[in-house]
Amino acid sequence: MPGTEDPVSRDPAGSAVAEAAAMAVPYKLAEAYARRDIEALLSLFANIAEVTWIGTGADELRVGREQLRYQFERNIEQSEVLLFRFEWVRASATPSVGWVMAEGSMFARVGGEELDVPVRLTAVVAEEDGEWRIMQAHLSCPATGQAEGESFPTLLEAMADAVRRERPDLMQHTSPDGTVTILFTDIEDSTVATERLGDRVWVEVLREHNEIIRELNREHGGYEVKAQGDGFMLAFGSARRALLCAIEMQRAFARRNACHPEVAIRICIGLHTGEAIREADDFFGKNVILAARIADLARGGEILVSSLVKALTESAGDFHFGEERRVELKGLQGLHRIFGVAWE
Repeated sequence: MPGTEDPVSRDPAGSAVAEAAAMAVPYKLAEAYARRDIEALLSLFANIAEVTWIGTGADELRVGREQLRYQFERNIEQSEVLLFRFEWVRASATPSVGWVMAEGSMFARVGGEELDVPVRLTAVVAEEDGEWRIMQAHLSCPATGQAEGESFPTLLEAMADAVRRERPDLMQHTSPDGTVTILFTDIEDSTVATERLGDRVWVEVLREHNEIIRELNREHGGYEVKAQGDGFMLAFGSARRALLCAIEMQRAFARRNACHPEVAIRICIGLHTGEAIREADDFFGKNVILAARIADLARGGEILVSSLVKALTESAGDFHFGEERRVELKGLQGLHRIFGVAWE
C-alpha cells in the first residue's frame, strides 16, 4: 500500500547512522554529569516546549528546559561526585527519530557517604539542527524509595536495596523458629563530622568505628551482611543477642567519646525481626527495608526497635523500653509501632 513502506527499508544506511547516533546519547549524558556541566547536559535535549525528564523521586517529572535545568542543578548540588556507567545500551532509529534504552549503575557521593545503585534509562531522540537530541527521557534508580525533594536515597536505603538485589543466604543465621533479626547502624551527621575533623582524621575515626562495630558483632554472634560508607547491616539468629549487641555498641561509643571528646561521633541504630524462612520471597523486600527505615529515624545515641523485637525480648525484664511511637515509614503502608531502648 502507498505510504506504508518502512522508512528503515527505504534508507538502511541512514538508519544505521541514526542508530549509532542514538546509542551515543547515554554516554554523552554520563560524560556531562561527570564534568558536572549543566550547559552540556541541557545541550543534549531538544529545544521544544514539551521536552521531558522523568526521574525516580516523587517530584521528578520535569517539562520544559527551565524545569530540566532546575533538576540537573539540584542533582549536582546534592552530590559531591555523580558518575553514571552504562553497561548495556540498545537503540533503534529511522533517519530522523529513534529510541534508546540503557542499563547500568550510578555512583554518587552524597554528604560524605558513597552510594552505588542501579539505573535504567529510556529516551526518545530526534535529529535537530544536525544533532541528535533527547525529546523525552526516563532515568531512575529502581526500588530506592527516595523522598520527595531529594535526588538520592539515604545510605541505609541504598544498602537495603543492594541487599535486596544480592539476596545473601541468611539461613545459617536464623533462629530455631526461622527468624532473623536485622540491625542497621549509621553515624549521625557524618558530613558535618568529616568537615569538622578533616579527611585525614576522619579516615582514622572511621577505621576505629568499624573496628568497634565488627568486634562487638563477633562477640554477640552476629553476621556482617553489608558495610557501606559508615553504615553496617548485621544479622542475628537471636533478637536478644542483637539487642544486647546494640546496647554494647552505644556504651562503647559513649566510653570512647568521653575519652576523646574532640573526635566524638554518635551512632544511630535500628532493629527489626523477620521470618526469613516462611517469608523467604518477601524477606529482603520488606523486613530489611523496615529495619533500614527504623534506623533512619534514630538519632545519634539512640536505639529504636520494631514492636516485634520488643515482643521477643521483653519477657526477661532486663531491657527497658520507652513509650510506644506510631510512625509512618517511607514506602511502607500504614502506621508502625516502634520503641526506644534504654542503654545508659
